[in-house]
Amino acid sequence: MRKRFRLLLYICFIVGIVSTSIVARPMEVQASPDYIKKNKVASSQEQLAYSLGVQAYIYGYPLVVMEHTRQMALKTRAPLNQFYYSSKLASPQYHDIVTPNSNTLYFSAWLDLSKGSVVLNVPANTDDRYYTVQMLDAYTNTFRNVSNRTTKNKAEQFTIVGPAGSSNVTKTSIQTPTPIVWLLGRVQVNGEEDLNRAAAFEKQFTLSAPTRNPSSGITDDSSLNQMSSMKNDPLAFYKIMTEQIRQNPPPACDAVLLDQFKLVGIDPAKGFEPADLNAATKAGLLRAAKDAQGIITNSVQSIPTTNGWYIGHNIGTYGNQFLLRAVVAYSGLGANVPQEELYARAFVDQNGEKLQGKQRYVLHFNPNDLPQVTGFWSLTLYGSDFYLVDNAIRRYSIGDLTKGLLYNPDGSLDIYIQPSAPEGKESNWLPAPPGEFNLVLRMFAPKPSMLEREYEVPPVARIQ
Repeated sequence: MRKRFRLLLYICFIVGIVSTSIVARPMEVQASPDYIKKNKVASSQEQLAYSLGVQAYIYGYPLVVMEHTRQMALKTRAPLNQFYYSSKLASPQYHDIVTPNSNTLYFSAWLDLSKGSVVLNVPANTDDRYYTVQMLDAYTNTFRNVSNRTTKNKAEQFTIVGPAGSSNVTKTSIQTPTPIVWLLGRVQVNGEEDLNRAAAFEKQFTLSAPTRNPSSGITDDSSLNQMSSMKNDPLAFYKIMTEQIRQNPPPACDAVLLDQFKLVGIDPAKGFEPADLNAATKAGLLRAAKDAQGIITNSVQSIPTTNGWYIGHNIGTYGNQFLLRAVVAYSGLGANVPQEELYARAFVDQNGEKLQGKQRYVLHFNPNDLPQVTGFWSLTLYGSDFYLVDNAIRRYSIGDLTKGLLYNPDGSLDIYIQPSAPEGKESNWLPAPPGEFNLVLRMFAPKPSMLEREYEVPPVARIQ
């Protein structure tokens, strides 16, 4: 009996060894050279897609933002090649664009020049009122301003011609870099009592275009649905971007970069089809879309500043500064060139600490620090979402157009930025919200001395 038991144990021991050997063999197959090589290839493909996907996202971000803005405007404002005129100054309810000013009336139109030219009619400006009609291509580059600075307040007529219409260009023609163009107009308003007069002047800017199918350029819900799908499907971004590049070819100098994007399926000639991509490339692009948006968002407050202010001497046209172009599209879509409108933005006080509504601040301009302009200047406050913030007195900006603004005896100026009114200084008060906020100083039609990059905006000082 004992011999049989010992024999049984011996057999079980031998079977255990064999079983262990059998189990171990599949592990050896998974770790084979072919398997390792295959995984390295997939990892490399994902890393390549991630690297190029981040660059493509940053490059294409302004295109996608412009197309979304266009689709919303065509649906809710006006059809192609027609102006939409705003009758009120921007308020916290105004969300057509981020970082709007509250000193001018906006009027805007989206042009499609692929089928013909459009004529812009500009009225005579007997009141010497500041205005501009800014012209942006599909990449958010400002290529022209028609303003009282350029027309000398005379009535003018301009024929706007697309890239394919070079044979039709004349002395009064404006040729555009892309077929899709955004006209963004601004008309100065000298207080509430001037609003109706400014609105009447605004409506004298008109467009005339060849007769078209009435439905041409009217967006449908499918276009907006495609935009909305980006929330749940980040790869939709690359599809929209690729289509916009196809419709609006970029400068020839961008071809080197676009050729690289083709390696991960971003090809304007063929279109972007996620179904044609392998799993590794998809995974890389999905990571890229998330991280690239974070790069754009976080870069808004990482641009070098002086006294806590970033001055936009290099915005409006961007060349190959693709990250800056994306950052401006995110935080200030429609920003103009400095010759027409110089901007300065601050997120922090003189100590580098974020501006907070629980604190009190003063912005002190010495007489020589005041902005030098032929138009006007204003300081506007925005919430962390880059929109205007409501307040009890409905004052969203303050500047040289503000009625009752008090200067000090020596010609200097103090602006108080805080949640409650400073006693005895209410006329110089810009109300602040409870949370974080940021400030934008606008200088409309700055004098040449302001463009020499020597001007510094004074720091925002915290009141102890």
